[in-house]
Amino acid sequence: MSVLKLAKLNFSNRCYIFGSCSGLLLIYIGGLFVANPFTNTFRLLDHSSSSLLPWIVGGDGRYYFPNEHEYPQGNNARTERAMCVGFAVNRTTKSFKIVCILEMETGYGFEINDGYCWRLSETTINASSKSDLTTRMKPVYLDGTLHWLRNDGSIIAFNPETEQARMIPSIFHRESDMKLLFAADDNINRLTLILGTKETISVYALRKNSKWILARQIKNVSMEDSILVSWNMVAYDGKHLVVREMKKNTFKGLVHVEGLVHVEGLVHVYDMKANSWRVLGLPWCPSHYDRDFYKFMPSLFPVEEDEQTKVIIASDDQRIRYLTAVMRLTDTTK
Repeated sequence: MSVLKLAKLNFSNRCYIFGSCSGLLLIYIGGLFVANPFTNTFRLLDHSSSSLLPWIVGGDGRYYFPNEHEYPQGNNARTERAMCVGFAVNRTTKSFKIVCILEMETGYGFEINDGYCWRLSETTINASSKSDLTTRMKPVYLDGTLHWLRNDGSIIAFNPETEQARMIPSIFHRESDMKLLFAADDNINRLTLILGTKETISVYALRKNSKWILARQIKNVSMEDSILVSWNMVAYDGKHLVVREMKKNTFKGLVHVEGLVHVEGLVHVYDMKANSWRVLGLPWCPSHYDRDFYKFMPSLFPVEEDEQTKVIIASDDQRIRYLTAVMRLTDTTK
C-alpha cells in the first residue's frame, strides 16, 4: 500500500495539508505547493510575503496575533491556526486561490494569492460581538464561497472571485461533552453542522433563514470505554460520515515503555444511505499527531505556471520526494 511507503520516509521538514479542492491539494513540505496527484504535477509558491502562512509553519510572519505570546517560536500549537487558510478552485476557469482570513478584534481582513503574488483585499467585515474562529475547524468551500465557523455559531463567508464578504448570524447550542464538525452536504448543497456524543450524532442543515434544522440523528459507533482514549468526527459529505477513534492497544506482544501508553487509531465510516457503520482502516501515523481528513476527487485541472514565472526546483530536492509520496496516497490502485 502507498501508506506503508510513506511511513518509511523521514519527514525532517514539517508537513501540512492546508486544503483539498477539485482534485488539487494545498500542501506545505518545506515550501508551499499546489499539487494535482492525478496528473502528478505540482507548483511551488512563494509564501514568504504572506502575512499569516510563515507564522503558521514556524517562521516569524508579519501578521501579529493578540495572543502571540501563547505560541512560542516553532511551537506546534501554531498549527491550530491552520484553519485560517482557505483553498478554493474555480471549476469554470480551472484556477485556484488561497485565502487567509486575518482576525482583528471584532473585524476580519482577507489576504489572497492567485498563484503569483500575495495581496490584501480591500474587503473587510466587522462583527457585532467578539468571538474567535473555531480552532482546528477547516473552512468549508460551497457555491464558490469560503465559510469560517466562529465559536458563537456565526459564520464568516467570503467569495474569492468577487471578494465580497458577509456575516451569517447562525446560532447553535453546544454542550461541553459534544464533538463538533463543520462541513457541507453535497446532496442538498448546504452547510452542515454535526454535533455528537458517544451515544448519538445529530446532523443539522443550515436553511436560508440562517437557522440550523435537524436533518438526521445517527446512533454512534460502539466504542469500549475501558480502552477508549479519544474520538472525533472528522469528515462528512452527505453520503458518508467519518469517525476517528483512538484507543489503547491491548496487544500483549508490544514492548511497553514506562510512562507511555500504546495507542492505535481506528477509522469508522457511516453510510447515510445504508444506515450502517463499517471500519475503513487503521491510520499509520503516530497517535500523538493531530490529523485532518480531506475529501479528494481526482481531476485534470492544471497547476503549472508559464515558463517566464516558473520556479525551477532541482530534481534531487528532498521535498519533491516527500511530495511525491504524499500524492501517491491518493492512488487507490496500490
